Amino acid sequence: MYTQKGKKYIYSVIQANEFIQRGYRCLETGFNSKQRKYYWVFDYEEVQPYYETNDRYANE
Repeated sequence: MYTQKGKKYIYSVIQANEFIQRGYRCLETGFNSKQRKYYWVFDYEEVQPYYETNDRYANE
């Protein structure tokens, strides 16, 4: 059975490349035919440190 739980979908090539360069493992890639966009899938828990340390996503 396919599940989205525990996955982080990224539709930005730039952000996906940044994740990969930082050593995060891409679990899968795909194409969303409805939105006509490619996506990259990462483990949700694995990428959380990126959001915690990136000023762009910091809570003010």
